[in-house]
Amino acid sequence: MQPDKPATLKPEMPRGTSLRPKMFESVRPGLDAIRMLRMLAGVFKTSKRWRAVALIVTAVTITILEVVLILRLASWNADFFNLLDQRAVGGLPAQALSFLAIVLGIMVLQASSLESKLRLQLVLRTYLTATLRDAWMTDGRHYRLRYIAGEHGNEDGRIAEDARVVCEWVVEFFVSLLYAVTQLILFVGVLWLYSGPLYVAVGSFAFTIPGHMVWIALIYASLGAAITIFIGSPLVRATDARQTAEANHRAMLIDALTHSQAIALARSEAGERTRLAQAFDSICAAWSRQRASLRNLIILNAGYGHLTAVLPLLMLAPRYLAGDMQLGTLMQVTIAFGQVTAALSWLSSNYSSVAQWEASVERVLQLQDAVENSSDPAFTDQEGTFTHVRENGPALTFSDLTLVLPDGHICIEHFTAVIMPGESALLETTPQAAEALFRAVAGLSLWGAGRIELPEDAEPFFMGEHPHIPPAPLIEVILQPLDAQALSPRVVAQTLASVGLAHLTPLLSTTSNWEEELGLEDQQRIAFASALLQKPRWILMHEATSALSSEAEAELIELLRRSLPDSALIVITHRTISRKFERRIVVRGQ
Repeated sequence: MQPDKPATLKPEMPRGTSLRPKMFESVRPGLDAIRMLRMLAGVFKTSKRWRAVALIVTAVTITILEVVLILRLASWNADFFNLLDQRAVGGLPAQALSFLAIVLGIMVLQASSLESKLRLQLVLRTYLTATLRDAWMTDGRHYRLRYIAGEHGNEDGRIAEDARVVCEWVVEFFVSLLYAVTQLILFVGVLWLYSGPLYVAVGSFAFTIPGHMVWIALIYASLGAAITIFIGSPLVRATDARQTAEANHRAMLIDALTHSQAIALARSEAGERTRLAQAFDSICAAWSRQRASLRNLIILNAGYGHLTAVLPLLMLAPRYLAGDMQLGTLMQVTIAFGQVTAALSWLSSNYSSVAQWEASVERVLQLQDAVENSSDPAFTDQEGTFTHVRENGPALTFSDLTLVLPDGHICIEHFTAVIMPGESALLETTPQAAEALFRAVAGLSLWGAGRIELPEDAEPFFMGEHPHIPPAPLIEVILQPLDAQALSPRVVAQTLASVGLAHLTPLLSTTSNWEEELGLEDQQRIAFASALLQKPRWILMHEATSALSSEAEAELIELLRRSLPDSALIVITHRTISRKFERRIVVRGQ
């Protein structure tokens, strides 16, 4: 058998030229906050929409009632201090009962508010987590992300932690902002009515400022917000830097745990400790920057809060002492001033939380953009990418295919071949080129030029060196992605025996950490069992028999050909395979 001759090579791309797709040159319009709110609004298109609507209506109702009770408490303060001012002892029992009813109402409403907020947070987090998880864990996107430029690493932290922060705080902001708006609407009337006009005379010029404490509250709150934004502006970047450093540290810990055996065998604990310490040092540096911003905000808020409580008393005390205002009215105006100022100072009071939320929003959207762009045809058609399509034709076709590694190194140039259904083909090339070609057919790489065509109805079965062996019941591991009930345990047991794994038959219903329990040879045999059970029409292998002896390799490949005669078997390798294939195709690799 003569090998197929490789296509004539006509280098057209400079060696070493990086063809990495620039996934983020296109910037979507709109603020991140608006984009995130639109993204969360998708929950209203799911089966949970009525639950979300009910919880939102409940939260709104409770919040409004809570502010109404606070307004009633302010009115109670006016009545109570007027009684004290008048020494009217007989009215105290009624005032005490009224106060008790108001406080009990506030307690019930606050508990109910917490319950509705927590439930709404969970609904939103369930939706956002599912959206990110499903988009990320689809069509190999999670794999392609590692080779795509941009700030979207530490996907685990973005999906688990940042999504939690986004959903929890968006509910908190919604409820607190609604509270602030209701505060402003109800208490600004009290402040306007009871603070009265302020008469100002400058020489012969005199004028009156109606409801003067409203204007003072507005100026006071605006000044506080401006100072808060000025002082706290570095906080968003500092918070983002800290969250990134925390995610990197966590990822390194997970990586060390995943490669625990290799680290122990290599006695490389000292190097790992150094790298982990460096990652934690980055956390400390980011924490220092965040701490400085938080310290400045706390100093401002502490002084601002105490001044808010005293300022109306100081301004209105002369009117009270002059007999123009009752003590109860003074206290009621003081409370109303505090409520109006608090409403107008919503941003100042929540600035650090807003900064944390914005940082998490940015990290979540970076991941979402990267995931969407990794499969967007608009990006795959640009220079430096090849076309990976499904056609109506029956064959697997490579048309003038050039593959480029992420660093820009060209590993395959102008490869052309056609493999028909049912054929067995051995594609021989260099190690790097074999891995790149295997990834390209699987759709996990897009760098290069040319075209790969798969039959439209093809569902290829890919067998790599390390099969996916999750901690699940063994029968689920073998049948994935099929349902565990798709085949009877008896059929699965027979197939296990045929690939040399009869000893695993009693463990089919057992859940274990199989990747640790089973050696690589058994794991690779499980992949053969899966192929035999699922009967795919196209089987592509790369290093899928690296842990097997040459005799076992030949037996299992022969078993596949004998059991699945209508399936195409394509082995992409740099090694010599003992079994005779119908075709041997030499792929010029570098």
